[in-house]
Amino acid sequence: MAVYFLDSSALVKRYISEAGSVWVLGLFDPALNNEVFIAAITGVEIIAAITRRSRSGSISITDATITRNQFKIDLQKDYQILKLYKLLSFVNYINGYLLSKLK
Repeated sequence: MAVYFLDSSALVKRYISEAGSVWVLGLFDPALNNEVFIAAITGVEIIAAITRRSRSGSISITDATITRNQFKIDLQKDYQILKLYKLLSFVNYINGYLLSKLK
């Protein structure tokens, strides 16, 4: 198991095929049992990114609707959502963890 923090530019790769999508999709392999943290604002940013892609014509309106609906489902079950104050605590925790690994 590993812990990841994904911002919207990384997480959108799970929903829209682009460079880096294969790596991001790999994080969600159930066998790995990874924990994925996102900031609270990420939900709005992902919906906006999917909608923007639909408006530009790079994905169909139907695909955008399906993708937004899947994201809303995933948002409830796949992510740990961090408010800003929790995000700062999380960053401090990770920094401490990484520093403890230095030899």
